[in-house]
Amino acid sequence: MYLFMLEDYPYLMTPDHVAAFTGTTGQEIRKLLGRGEMQGCRIGIRRLVPKLGLLNYLYKGRREKEGDANEEAPLRQAL
Repeated sequence: MYLFMLEDYPYLMTPDHVAAFTGTTGQEIRKLLGRGEMQGCRIGIRRLVPKLGLLNYLYKGRREKEGDANEEAPLRQAL
């Protein structure tokens, strides 16, 4: 579901892109990146989040509710 919604976004998104998509702030996304709760990379002083990193974060809560048995199923369905 999310994959189709992310179609218009670049593969490597800035924290502000992610914030616009999730309805939070760029600062909150940077905090998630800093704590390692969301996958991302740093290029120079810029932090970037690949679409897959965002999808993993979004599906993380869902996997925790469903348990470890279906851990990768939602991501496979999205791809």
